[in-house]
Amino acid sequence: MPSFMSLKGIDWADISARGVLILVTWLLVWLLVRYVGRWLTRFFDRVADQTADRTGLQVMRSLFNAAIVGVGILITLALLGLTPLVASMLTAAGVAGIIIGFAVKDVAANFISGMLLLADRPFSLGDVVSAGNVQGTVAKIALRSTRIHSTDGPVVTVPNSVIAANAITNFSVNPNRRFETIWTLPLDADAESAQQILLQVAAAEPRLTPDIPPQVLVGDIRNGSYDLKLICQAPNAVWAQVQSDLKRALVAHARERDLPAGLPVQIVFTTPADKD
Repeated sequence: MPSFMSLKGIDWADISARGVLILVTWLLVWLLVRYVGRWLTRFFDRVADQTADRTGLQVMRSLFNAAIVGVGILITLALLGLTPLVASMLTAAGVAGIIIGFAVKDVAANFISGMLLLADRPFSLGDVVSAGNVQGTVAKIALRSTRIHSTDGPVVTVPNSVIAANAITNFSVNPNRRFETIWTLPLDADAESAQQILLQVAAAEPRLTPDIPPQVLVGDIRNGSYDLKLICQAPNAVWAQVQSDLKRALVAHARERDLPAGLPVQIVFTTPADKD
């Protein structure tokens, strides 16, 4: 009889409601893990041409799944009436989260920045970029960092948080690249003749972009000299070589006409020494 009375005092409706809620909770956990996993799989496939960091992507997927399951466990404990245990776990998790957050905040920032870079696609593998104060060819895009084969030769590993926080210049998006060749002349030099020489030098270079004509503009004017700027565009593949060849051709033309070959004029004023 006592056993029967104890069973009779049980609130079966409450237990049934909690059981249903627990089932719904883990159904949602299963759906989230499944569909978030599918979304991440599609995301990984979409960015497969940009990064070979499959390990980092799988770690990110595991972290997402673990977070969802952890929330499901906390909700289940709360539904079972283990509120003190849940409070203790949340307190411990909060303290541990603060400690871990300070320890890995840079790593987390790099991972999040890496996800944003892969989703936004400001550059791809093989692009010539200027990012994080480094200029060169993108060699690898990972979740934590990006490797850039710099124009100076070394491969520089730049944290993704640094790249995401700064302006990114992608030279490969535009097939052509603008450059300036500056010729410094004395003030008494004939600007018209110098301009014709610059245009002749540009006209003799077949690798310049044909549909963008060169321009000659006056640059800085100083006490004893002024600058003429030859503004051109050339394909990215030959940009550096074309710029060098134009400077070499300009020096040759300047020597033929006995003009200064681009060295700035420096005037030094001296004061006579006081006579004793």
